[in-house]
Amino acid sequence: NLTSLDVSSFNTSKVDNMAGMFSGCSNLTSLDVSNFDTSKVTRIDWMFSCCSGLTNLDLSSFNTSNVTNMYAMFDSCRNLTTIYVGPNWNTSSVTSSGSMFNNCTSLVGGNGTTYNNSNPKDKTYAIVDGGTSNPGYFTLKN
Repeated sequence: NLTSLDVSSFNTSKVDNMAGMFSGCSNLTSLDVSNFDTSKVTRIDWMFSCCSGLTNLDLSSFNTSNVTNMYAMFDSCRNLTTIYVGPNWNTSSVTSSGSMFNNCTSLVGGNGTTYNNSNPKDKTYAIVDGGTSNPGYFTLKN
């Protein structure tokens, strides 16, 4: 039943595991994680799964260079339309990312790529939307 949560001043500089952190918080309508330091984080699997009340997420401060697990990160975020990422979003170390976008039926990338159930649900679309030549579900925020 959690409807709001202020984590804007959390010090996450020593955190290495954020798996399931907000999973199941279906009544949250906004969540400010824009100050999260994720430079040491290796797991963000299930982090926002079933957060069906969220319509946008700002992950532009996330440095994901050490992340290996993004499995079901946004699973069943059916009202999520926009995910902002910054220049430190990186999936090159990710080895588990299946079901990442399951049931994210409202998702639209920055250049208009819309969720399609036939698209891969893994890290393939966890990139800044480059339009038809390089589709993704994210929107770049500098």
